[in-house]
Amino acid sequence: MSISHSDPAPSVAALYFDGRSARAHPVTLTLHGHDLHLDGAGLSRIDALPAVRLSEPMGQAARIITFADGAHVEVRDHAALAVLLAASGQRDSTIVRWSFQPRAVLALLAGLLCALWFAWQFGLPWAARQAAPHVPDEVVTALSQQTLAWVDGGVMTASTLDVQRQQSLRSALDAAARVDGQSLTHALMFRSGGAMGANAFALPDGTLIVTDQLVALAGNDDEVLAVLLHELGHARSRHGTRMLLQGSVSALFMAWYLGDVSSLLAMAPTALIQAGYSRDMEREADDFAARMLRRQGLSPALLADMLEKLAAAHDKDAHSPDSLPAWLSSHPDTAERIARLRNGDFMLN
Repeated sequence: MSISHSDPAPSVAALYFDGRSARAHPVTLTLHGHDLHLDGAGLSRIDALPAVRLSEPMGQAARIITFADGAHVEVRDHAALAVLLAASGQRDSTIVRWSFQPRAVLALLAGLLCALWFAWQFGLPWAARQAAPHVPDEVVTALSQQTLAWVDGGVMTASTLDVQRQQSLRSALDAAARVDGQSLTHALMFRSGGAMGANAFALPDGTLIVTDQLVALAGNDDEVLAVLLHELGHARSRHGTRMLLQGSVSALFMAWYLGDVSSLLAMAPTALIQAGYSRDMEREADDFAARMLRRQGLSPALLADMLEKLAAAHDKDAHSPDSLPAWLSSHPDTAERIARLRNGDFMLN
């Protein structure tokens, strides 16, 4: 807005720098119509308002008015400058004005937190899904070997399961782990679970590890096969690699953009064994196991039966002073998954 001719022209004390030396010249700024007048000892200049640039406010720091020729003035009298700006009809940008309004700041902060939550819940899993297929096979192998070495270094011990039983389970898995006549990459290893008890998990390269305790818990080999096919589903979808990437934003960036997977290798052993899969990953692996079981003429209820037994076993072990923490369980939402498997709520083809 403009001022009437009867009002005194607002004035602002400032320091003028001509852009050629570091000398500061005390000056006074006044507004006449749409022109900014600068006057001082031996100094005078007139500039059109659209030709000058005003810095954004930064607390009590001086605001800078820069002229087209590189000269500038520093204004520390913020109140007087506000009067001059009001008289000129000029306004700070919306973002600048919001930054001085508590409600706007709180609203922007809430929006930022919502954006961060959305990125964490949806953006990061999506990025990990996109990046996982691009992790080189040699890195996947290294991740698996490092994790297996960690497992054999004290988490588990050698299996005492009868060799014939081991071979029988390997043969059953070999026969079932085929899609369109092609065998899926896999290897089956047996270990004594120790404090981990009855469990099975997949390494990123398709190596499946099952504990003697899980085999003992199963009523028959078909139930063990159902668990193994579920774990093979995790490996086939690269859930382990995706979980590693999601667990470290820096690892995701390095693996996806720079091709540096050192951070993945460093966190692999504990993350692959100790972290649980997401609900969607478990559902995806359940669907895979259900389809593969049906192709063998077996019921997906076999996996549901084993999930019930595993849940009961882990609940019992949780009261043992030697048991591992509850977060070692890689099968959350067990009751929901059992009901879904028994109700046939999955793709059959």
